[in-house]
Amino acid sequence: MATDGVRLLPCVRMKRALGASAFLAAMSVGVFATAAEYPGWGDTGWVHTSRRECCNSAIAIAIDYSAQACVNSGGVPRPFRDGVQRGTCQLQWDQDAAGGMLYRCYGEATTWCR
Repeated sequence: MATDGVRLLPCVRMKRALGASAFLAAMSVGVFATAAEYPGWGDTGWVHTSRRECCNSAIAIAIDYSAQACVNSGGVPRPFRDGVQRGTCQLQWDQDAAGGMLYRCYGEATTWCR
């Protein structure tokens, strides 16, 4: 298809604007692609403690594993907002021979990495 000397984009400003838009789009993709989530899991084993402490420990273990995965990948873990741990916990319970409560907690947490 011949254009007979007619430019497809006759305006130089239009070319610059399109070029700048393409550059900004490429740069923003690079910025968003570097952030990642690293999930971690924690298991306390059977412990004589409260349900709350068991779950807090399992989530703390999961956070540690998650943060270590981030560091191993060359990143830096982002701290939690307001210093609050975030994660989920599932627990099992049983009683020992003396009737004392035993808990086993499984925690899951995700650390954002930059």
